[in-house]
Amino acid sequence: MNVVFDSMGTLFRLTRLHARIGEAATEAWFERTLHSAATLTILGEFAPFDELARATLSTTAAMLDLAIDEDDVFAELKQLPPAPDAREALERAGRSFVLTNGGRAAGEHLLERAGLSYLVERVFGVDEVRAFKPDPRPYRHVVEQIGESTLVAAHAWDCLGARNAGMQAVWIGSEEQAWPFPTMPAPKKAETLVDAVAAAQG
Repeated sequence: MNVVFDSMGTLFRLTRLHARIGEAATEAWFERTLHSAATLTILGEFAPFDELARATLSTTAAMLDLAIDEDDVFAELKQLPPAPDAREALERAGRSFVLTNGGRAAGEHLLERAGLSYLVERVFGVDEVRAFKPDPRPYRHVVEQIGESTLVAAHAWDCLGARNAGMQAVWIGSEEQAWPFPTMPAPKKAETLVDAVAAAQG
């Protein structure tokens, strides 16, 4: 089974951003970025993740009355640390891939910086299809390229998008805790990346 990992928030932690601008501000920024990405995708438009995230960072800072150095925050974004069990999970997965809203080059950079790139066969970025997850196109692109796959993600919306596009999914629910989609059943749930890989292979 091919195991496809989400990048930011799943394979890599947002702790450096929490330390820089606060956990609540980081969450608000990423939620606004996802909302804006979904809006563009629904309208048939696309902007590179860095451009979109910089615009939504400005909006978030203005709304929360935060004085921040945008260049400094983006430097932290490019240095996200891997989850403690990321290496073990990638090793156990066998065939590992990454699918990220952050773009293929950014995903490759994070893996290389963490010394994990040799464990991942390919990074897929939404820039390849010009549509952000959870639109079906990024997931379908992965399946077209590598065949039957299971997505491992810490975001319920990402798991839902993958399943809607024909992939299997394992949800790492240790942060969200409660499944937020009342009309859609939850996928397999795991607490850690290593547990998620085991669930994907089971």
